[in-house]
Amino acid sequence: MTEQGEVQELREVMTALRETALPILRDIVSLLPNLLQQVHAIFYNEENAIRLGQSIGNYYRSLKEAGLPEEMCQELTLKYAEGTNLAWLVELMKSAMSGQFTSIQPKEISAQPQKALSMTQER
Repeated sequence: MTEQGEVQELREVMTALRETALPILRDIVSLLPNLLQQVHAIFYNEENAIRLGQSIGNYYRSLKEAGLPEEMCQELTLKYAEGTNLAWLVELMKSAMSGQFTSIQPKEISAQPQKALSMTQER
């Protein structure tokens, strides 16, 4: 195939994509704000907030019971709370609703809490 033939074939492929894929993507993107609002409502209701608070409190107590120093307990609990906060979901929703998608990732919970707990339990 000649270079001109390849260029023409590429144009045809791009035209087909523009005519088929882009409308589908627009439809999907238009559904995202409503979907994200529903997901937000699931995660951020009173019952889930109570469970989240209990989870964070239980985590802190388990660190204290394991004999970790207070400062370490507070730091690890804060990291745990940040990891469970789902603030990344809120930011994703804001960016989706504004039409500016960003690559927001959930914060990973540090492996330090598990490592610290296993070290104290070995003692």
